[in-house]
Amino acid sequence: MRTKVENLTVMEQKANRAAFGIADAAQSLGVCPDTLRRKISAGELKAVRVGRRVLIPASEIQRIISEGL
Repeated sequence: MRTKVENLTVMEQKANRAAFGIADAAQSLGVCPDTLRRKISAGELKAVRVGRRVLIPASEIQRIISEGL
């Protein structure tokens, strides 16, 4: 399991991405994918559906990092 500092480093490496899949975002943030799905369903986390994929904009990931989940 990675620490928060390691997770932030991973996110910084992927900073040029516009959006993240749920699994990738969850792994980088150190939370369960179901947690992100619940937050999306509750309207607490913005997400975009592209075909069958659900993507979380990079701006939302940055908001989570700064404000917390």
